[in-house]
Amino acid sequence: MPMLMLAGAVAILFAVLSAALGLSGPPAPIAKPLMTRREEAMLVVLEEILPMYRFHAQVAMGALLKVPARPDRRSSPADRNAFSQKIVDFVVQDPTTGKVVALIEVDDWSHRAAKNRHRDTMTAGAGYRTFRIPASAQPTIPAVLRVVGLLREEALQIDFRG
Repeated sequence: MPMLMLAGAVAILFAVLSAALGLSGPPAPIAKPLMTRREEAMLVVLEEILPMYRFHAQVAMGALLKVPARPDRRSSPADRNAFSQKIVDFVVQDPTTGKVVALIEVDDWSHRAAKNRHRDTMTAGAGYRTFRIPASAQPTIPAVLRVVGLLREEALQIDFRG
């Protein structure tokens, strides 16, 4: 009986110490930068080129998309999981209407063409336009303007007509 009590006390002590030292359960999350240096540099340029818009960085697609209602089948968590944790680099929003004007992706070495097409098809199906800044583009006004110049032109035409 004393051995059993000793074993129990050791087990309790071990559990308490493990919890206190963070050895049990999943590791505690740690902070990471919101954006890469390249994304930060691109944001500076985007804000210079498109000052009429508001930019939101690193937005989960779950904030932009939802599973459509279908009368023949209930949606499942897997339906939402197909997109909810994917991240959009920048969401461009019209601050006067709140409408999402476009999505901007800053491609890098980790982006794969097939996955990009799938993502772009998914967001286009929901009515969003995606502009992709290629990995080869530098964070300069001329380089970024070649990609998002249409957004600027559209905004300037609206301002001119309005």
